[in-house]
Amino acid sequence: MRGVLDKLISPSQNAFVPGRSIGDNILLAQELFHGYNQQHLPPRCALKVDLRKAYDTVEWDFLSAVLTLFGFPTQFISWIEECVTIPSFLICLNGSPHGFFRGARGLWQGDPMSLFLFVLVMELEFADDLLLFSRADTSSIHIFKRGLTVFAELSGLHINPQKSHLILSRSASAHRDTLLPILGYQEGQLPLWYLGLPLLASRLSIADCKPILQKIDDRIKGWEGIMLSFAGRV
Repeated sequence: MRGVLDKLISPSQNAFVPGRSIGDNILLAQELFHGYNQQHLPPRCALKVDLRKAYDTVEWDFLSAVLTLFGFPTQFISWIEECVTIPSFLICLNGSPHGFFRGARGLWQGDPMSLFLFVLVMELEFADDLLLFSRADTSSIHIFKRGLTVFAELSGLHINPQKSHLILSRSASAHRDTLLPILGYQEGQLPLWYLGLPLLASRLSIADCKPILQKIDDRIKGWEGIMLSFAGRV
């Protein structure tokens, strides 16, 4: 499966596809946000969509349908279905184990195969950390809403409205009260953090990069104690 992903997956999807860099998505998103702070440009908006428990809610029937439509052999699909559906679960409640019981949906996080299966499932939406760009008008927003609703009903991947945002360009701010109620999202502001990096309507400043530099500094400091014994760390 790994060897054919680049032939099946859209060039816009770079995560977990060999030979592609997810950094390309960041550069493209940054370019699309360019000019969001200018009043004279046409009204634009972006939807920052967060999926609720993405891996845990994938419908198995939808996964099978996606593999079939991509042209995978029937026997190969049967092997995948066996790997995905066979696991049983045991839970510990008040110190006592209960189970086993079978799952009904979802993919195993941590399983290398799950990464590739999830990329195929999300091919219609390109990523689980999803940015959608559009004109800032009611017609475009309604189209997005219908598309996301249909995809959620089929795949089991539902939107988390509390963590999803609508980012309006400066020229679209007058439409705020009309557009936000359609989706039920909160209004987002730039800089927007996407795939671990800030997105802005202008050039990055040193202040914008400080959180990233702090993370790098903390990681390097953590290496200092790796070679110390337990007594040395104390």
